[in-house]
Amino acid sequence: MRSKSQQMCAAAIWTACLVTEIHFRSASAQLNFPYKKLAISDGQLTTPQLITKYSYPEETHKVRTADGYVLTVHRIPHTPTEQQADDRPPVLLLHGLLGSSADWVIAGPHKGLAFVLTDAGYDVWLGNARGNTYSRRHDYLTTRDKAFWNFSWHEMGVYDLPAMIDHVLAVSNKPSLYYVGHSMGCTMFFVLTSSLPHYNSKIRIMFGFAPAAFNSHVKNDLFSIAQFSRVGSEVDSLYNSEFFPNNWMRGRLVQRFCRDGVPTQGICSSVLFLLGGLNSTQLNTTLLPVIFSNFPAGCSLKSWIHYGQQMRSGRFRQYDHGTALNLKHYGTPEPPDYNLAAITAPDVTKLYRALPNAVGLFRVPLSTFGHFDFLWGLDANNLLYDFVISLMKRF
Repeated sequence: MRSKSQQMCAAAIWTACLVTEIHFRSASAQLNFPYKKLAISDGQLTTPQLITKYSYPEETHKVRTADGYVLTVHRIPHTPTEQQADDRPPVLLLHGLLGSSADWVIAGPHKGLAFVLTDAGYDVWLGNARGNTYSRRHDYLTTRDKAFWNFSWHEMGVYDLPAMIDHVLAVSNKPSLYYVGHSMGCTMFFVLTSSLPHYNSKIRIMFGFAPAAFNSHVKNDLFSIAQFSRVGSEVDSLYNSEFFPNNWMRGRLVQRFCRDGVPTQGICSSVLFLLGGLNSTQLNTTLLPVIFSNFPAGCSLKSWIHYGQQMRSGRFRQYDHGTALNLKHYGTPEPPDYNLAAITAPDVTKLYRALPNAVGLFRVPLSTFGHFDFLWGLDANNLLYDFVISLMKRF
């Protein structure tokens, strides 16, 4: 989504579960540090492999939500030269719509935010919301069941985030954590802290990259289509399906057509700009095969439609099922607004003004800084990450 929010980093200070499966990966057999140019074969690597390739340790944690989804959270506990991370403060990173934990490591060491934060002394956790590549399990449903896909980012906020936050704090033995969200990762956070305000006290400071809540201003063709989606009992169940899933065939195609030196690489760039808006000057085209091998990572169709509803109404509120189903779900003909007053913070100016405890609203000092540049921008480190770390050290 392309808007002024893509050029802003909203930061807010906040006042205010289970450990089931943990897999540890050793980096001893991986490539030596320092950072090497990403190879085309990197598009075939998973998030853990993209981490351990550069000798960083990685842990894969499985977290169950209260409604039965099994989420994958990846952890980088310390740098390649350290043995443990006892005193490192935890930071949880959450991806945007159609994203995954891979988004934070695709750019590699010194560039990807997950590596930058690890090098700066943080215990880094990379979350995956329900329905993406790494979170496709449920206690009794499969991805072939329509009921599996009966969710939007509301459920991610009230179920996924609490489970991940509680897990991170339990494993790290810390009372609070830092939080960084990109786009939908911010939306989920606003849902959580407005719906379950006691979670405010578990957050030291939250950074919102291109935060999405009030979306009537967004100029993006893909998301503009969503605002014309119908609501009502006759179509509600039809929306219980997957949206833009990842698959091996696309991975093979992008390895061939998006790499450096082929004339079709420009098409790949255009597709990324279609999804994120703006012909950014910050795009590292060498990364395109790796980006498109991991992104889009899949989500529910209702998550996309829910954003369309926000664009149509200009309000930050729960999912609109149509009058009859709204009465059943909420007891009112219209879906209720999220109570931003319960949040102790940030999106763009409208949201910033609505939140009572915001540290500030910061514009990235580059007019062409686009939606995905928060993740993969050539100069994201200097333009954004260094500033974020300086604020983290203050809180």
